Amino acid sequence: MAIHYELRQAEPDVTVAALSGQLNLGNRLMEFEHAIKQRIQEGARKMIFDLSALSYIDSAGLGMVATCAGLMVKSGGKLVVSARGRIMQMFEITRLNQVIKIYPDFETALAAISDAKASNA
Repeated sequence: MAIHYELRQAEPDVTVAALSGQLNLGNRLMEFEHAIKQRIQEGARKMIFDLSALSYIDSAGLGMVATCAGLMVKSGGKLVVSARGRIMQMFEITRLNQVIKIYPDFETALAAISDAKASNA
């Protein structure tokens, strides 16, 4: 199953990338990363990657999430992730959860990023 994603605004200043399927090495991964980079260049400074509908993530997918989080920090913004189950375990195993804030559901992630100032990345 390929990756499917939707980019939308949750609030005027919060961009949400909702992903489903499998986030792994391939053309759709690069397409998604390009879309995120474009949003950052356009001024997005608060972003949530909603990974709750993902069934699988590989090292390329984790690397892309880390890259996007790093770009957001360099731009003065903040990126958080909502994930559960195996996907959350992958962030814990790789210790990416120590670099990127991971929340158990979208609502908690939205509340956390809505309260945060973008400069507190």
